[in-house]
Amino acid sequence: MIDWFRGSIPFLHFPVNGGHLFEMTPDGVVKWDIVKGVQVQGSHKSNISIRSKGSDGQGRATELWIDGNISKFLQGHNLFGSRNLIDLVHQTFLKIVNYHPDLEPRTLNLASVEQSILSGDFDVKSIDINQLYFLDNNRSVESWLYAAEMHASKRAGRSTSTRGTVYLGKNSRRWGLKFYNKKQEMLVNQNKDHPHFQKLITFAEGLLRVELRLLSLELTDLGLTKGRQFTVERLEKLFNSYLGRIDMTMNAHLIDEELINLPRTVQGTYHLWKSGVSCRQMLSKTSFFRHRKELKKYGVDINFPPLQVERNNVQPLIRVIEAKPVENPVWATELKLIA
Repeated sequence: MIDWFRGSIPFLHFPVNGGHLFEMTPDGVVKWDIVKGVQVQGSHKSNISIRSKGSDGQGRATELWIDGNISKFLQGHNLFGSRNLIDLVHQTFLKIVNYHPDLEPRTLNLASVEQSILSGDFDVKSIDINQLYFLDNNRSVESWLYAAEMHASKRAGRSTSTRGTVYLGKNSRRWGLKFYNKKQEMLVNQNKDHPHFQKLITFAEGLLRVELRLLSLELTDLGLTKGRQFTVERLEKLFNSYLGRIDMTMNAHLIDEELINLPRTVQGTYHLWKSGVSCRQMLSKTSFFRHRKELKKYGVDINFPPLQVERNNVQPLIRVIEAKPVENPVWATELKLIA
């Protein structure tokens, strides 16, 4: 899905009054003057910033800059969504015009502006492309993130971690990737008043979010500066290309659901048994029979080897996310949760 977008739309309009930031010399000469952006509220208390730029010499601005999470602005959440950038920008523009009286749309020809947007005639300065991956449960997501923090790297340097989010190229002026536990992020940042909050949180269980941010310098070098260039196919190729630049050859130990539900006192024994180790040889006689009795409550008999030794819960970092991308759920469309 498309998440954050920063860019400008050619739009002749009366400037949005967000105030000014300027520097003045001691003798009263203004050295520079920047028009501040204003916040526009979207669905379920999600905001984006807009700013007027340019001038036609008659008191009207010529560009409308948009900076924010356009999917969350339209949907009220950014758990999943669309990669149709043109459609998202078009919907965002209409919502801004309808809700912001300072633009005075009645006096201007909005149809021509809409046509320009639908033709992809707008500038893209920064864009986030996201993908969700299913790792079975929350603890597996945390294990994957820990392994990525320790071992993942790109040519410009190692990964860094802040509050559970793993970054590659966090301070780069060109591009960067970040990885995080989507459920944990939503518990902190998602508006709890959303009518489908609980359904969204339930769906987010066990989901790893991978987010690619492409900034202006990188987009310019790629020759990608106009909305019409960002087709769904191009966005997918870009995402996969940059993800492929990351060195993630080390392994992550994923946690299976059965292990999570077991009492802590027998989790180690279960892990040994499932790996093919003889628990009778590893445990004292008393511990063996005590653990056997406890585990039989969960359908596990450590007196016999497992039918198949489980080894694939230790997997290369990159293989995990290559194998399990998550598509938008059918019910999301039915509930109108996708813009």
